[in-house]
Formats: sequence, structure tokens, C-alpha cells
Amino acid sequence: MEIPSILNIPPKLLPILTSLNNYRYFLLTGGRGGGKSQAIARIILYLAEHYLLRVVCGRETQNSISESVYSLFTDIIKNNRLNFEVFSSKITSRVSETTLNFRGFREQGAFNIQGMEGVDILWIDEAQAITQQTLNVLIPTIRKDNAKIFFSMNRHVHNDPVYEFLKGREDCLHININYDENPFCTEALKKEAEECKKRSLDDFEHIWQGVPMKMGDNCVFSHEELVQSKENIYHLRPSYGLRLAGFDVARFGDDKSACVIIEQRGALNWEQIFACQWGKQDLVYTTGKILSLCQEWGVQKAVIDEDGIGAGALDNLNVGREMKNFTGFRNPPISYQEDKFYANRRTKYTYKLKDMLLKGQIRLTDDDLIDELETMRYKFDNQQRRILVSKDEMKSKYKTKSPNLADALIMSLSLLDDIKTGQDRQYTFNQQMSSDGDLFKIAGIM
Repeated sequence: MEIPSILNIPPKLLPILTSLNNYRYFLLTGGRGGGKSQAIARIILYLAEHYLLRVVCGRETQNSISESVYSLFTDIIKNNRLNFEVFSSKITSRVSETTLNFRGFREQGAFNIQGMEGVDILWIDEAQAITQQTLNVLIPTIRKDNAKIFFSMNRHVHNDPVYEFLKGREDCLHININYDENPFCTEALKKEAEECKKRSLDDFEHIWQGVPMKMGDNCVFSHEELVQSKENIYHLRPSYGLRLAGFDVARFGDDKSACVIIEQRGALNWEQIFACQWGKQDLVYTTGKILSLCQEWGVQKAVIDEDGIGAGALDNLNVGREMKNFTGFRNPPISYQEDKFYANRRTKYTYKLKDMLLKGQIRLTDDDLIDELETMRYKFDNQQRRILVSKDEMKSKYKTKSPNLADALIMSLSLLDDIKTGQDRQYTFNQQMSSDGDLFKIAGIM
């Protein structure tokens, strides 16, 4: 059978084409780089050129068109010179007048399924994020007898709602495909897979092989590595002793503010020397407490969580005082281009701590801090990057207390990059001065 170039998809996925009329549901699972999304997009565009269809492409939530598969479609249309008109929020075939719409199925907690009764093709991308509640509302809405529903996903856990719904159904074609089964996978992606494999076999199996995570296996730190850090004894070396502090300021209810102070014992070694918490107080009290602790412990640089009311404390410390040793910590999302492994700064520096623990570069001494770190959990975002479970979810789902001390420690570690850069620059300058001095001696000037 001669296949048009638009349908250049991995051979393993060709049964979607040959058996299109035999199934209502199509489930494509597997790791990153398997070509699942490319294949579905190409098939939809091919059908849209030949038939008048109503197509909806969606996911659980979609804050903007950039979070959808819209750009994937536009790239394929451009590269293959297809006869489609691309609008800011939809795509239309100039030949068949088929329209492709993009939406999130939940908008501010409400279901967004209006007008989907007449849909011919529904594609649910990142289907591992679809909740059972959404599935219960969405599936009965697609009422046409010949409608086709595509799901593409990298399974999160063994009982993902979509997978459980489709498992064993005779009207569902299920194909699992990974990057090593996709002849169109780029060398760049293959290299990323190998780099991931070197870093963590568990991450490689989940992200690139599509292996579901095990329930309860998503804790960041093990009890053993946290307790083991107590035995890391570092003697204070000359010219060190720099002290950094992190402050997590209470925002809601019975939440507490927390402070953790770490001291540099050598070029790479740090020790947590102080930790405390206090009940929620007004902004004036909290500002005074932060200033008092920094003065009492001789802190050279401190970081304050400014995503909440900590911004007020930071303003109070900086305005009129010119206290440049206080800085703010924000936790915005990180783009995939900037970081392929971690989805925000809080997660990034949590894994900085884990790396230091594994390398024996930090000593933790406070038992409450260790207990909080042991409860911290992660999940994967839609781009298969790690992201910490939020404080609210930890309290509601896992019934653990808010990790205030843990967050204070993590924020203090966010200062290390700048500290290391400054110390390296000073070391290089001193080395240059020493080298110049030696040259002067050789020349007989000194």
C-alpha cells in the first residue's frame, strides 16, 4: 500500500490506519520520543483534508493555546505545505472546511464540554492527567456512532483513570511505543534519553520507557540518607564560616514561620547549625524576628519567601535600610528549554539538596527538619519533569504537616550558586595576584 508523505508515522503505529473503522477508542502509551503525538496529528490532518469533520483536541486543563497541540499541527501544516488556514485559536481546512478546535476540559473548576455532542474526532493529549470525574462527564458526551476518540499518554501510575477505563476493551486499539521503536526519533532526543539513563534509571524507565511509577515510591528523600547526614562531621576550615539563612513566612491558618541557618565549613561542605519555627504573627513581629535572628547568628545573607506575605517582610527590611544581604525567593514555573528535569525553582533546589546529601556535602542536625524532608514528595508534570507536590496537596492527600523548615532550608540553598561564583572569582583574582608577584620576584623587582 502506498502511503502519502503526510502519513509517515512509525510502522508500529500503522494499525491505527489499517484498523481505523474497527475501533472507537485508540490508546497510545509509552515514553517520550515514541512519535505518538506526531502520528495522531498527521492522521487527523489527513482525514481533515478528505472529509468534513468536527475535531476537538483537548486536555484536562489548558490556560492558553500554547499549552495545547496547536503548535504541533501548525508545524506539520507548514512543513508539508498543507491547505489549511491557521487562526489564532483554531485551524480550518480550505478543502473540506473541517475545523480543529482546542480546549481544556476544565475551566476554573467547571467542565467545558459545550458543543461536543457532534464531535467526529476527539484527541485527548497528556491523558495521564485526566481525572475520573472528567472522564465520567466527557465520554457520554461523544454520542456519534462512528466517532473516534484518541488518547495519548505516558502513564503516571498503574491505575491512571484513562488506562483503567480502556483496559481490556474490545473496542479499543492499544499500542505502546517508545523512542527506540520510532525510526523518526532524532539523535538529539536519543542523546537526552541516554543522559537521563545515566542520571537515574528510575527516571529513564518512566520518562523514556513509559513504565508507570509505583504508588508510594515518590518520596524525594530516604530516611537513611537524611539520618546518615548527621554523621558528616566537617571541621571549620580557615577563611570559611559564611552563614546563610532561609525564611519561610506563614501565610494561612495554623501554618508556622520557619528559619534554617547553614554554615559553610569548607569549599563544598555545609552544616545546618540552627532551625526554629514560630506561630503566625503580624508582619511587624515577623520582620523583627527575621532581623533579630540574622543579627544573633551573624548571618551574612538571607533569603525570604516572597510569593506570599513574606514579600511584605522583605520590603520592610529593605526599604530605608539598604540591607542588600536580604533577597527574595520566588517559585515560578521553569520553561522546558531552560530545564529539562525540574519544573520550578523549589523542585530544582530540593534536588540540589538531595545531590549534596548523596555526595556527603551537607550535615543536617535538626530532627524536626529531617522529619519534614522525609515527607516531601514529587510527581511529573505534562513534560515529564519532576515537580514537588504542593503544600496543600501534602496536607490534604498525604495528611502530613506543612514542610516549613524544609522549605526554609531549600531556599537557603538557592543562594549557593551566587556564593560559589563570588568565591571562585575571588580565588581566581588571588591566584592572578600571586602569579604576578612571582613574576616580579623573578625579575628582581621584589
